[in-house]
Amino acid sequence: MVGEKKWTLLTKDKQMRYSFLERRALQRYRVREFVFASGELSGQEMADALVAAAGKMRSMSGGHPPPFVASITKAGNVHLRWPKQNPK
Repeated sequence: MVGEKKWTLLTKDKQMRYSFLERRALQRYRVREFVFASGELSGQEMADALVAAAGKMRSMSGGHPPPFVASITKAGNVHLRWPKQNPK
């Protein structure tokens, strides 16, 4: 449903991208997934990270075709995790 509606998935489940079925669903439905790099963040820390990361998340969503999984750090940095980019 997330991919079909072109929504962005936000989760703290870091293991999703390692599951064959989850990865297949990400590909099939062309999902943009952002995951918190630490599963131990409080609600306030997640909110602060989202505020700091919002612009970077928009840039990645606009500049990188789905599907992809990117992590959000406590400091609000955003890093592409899947698919891995080939070095040029």
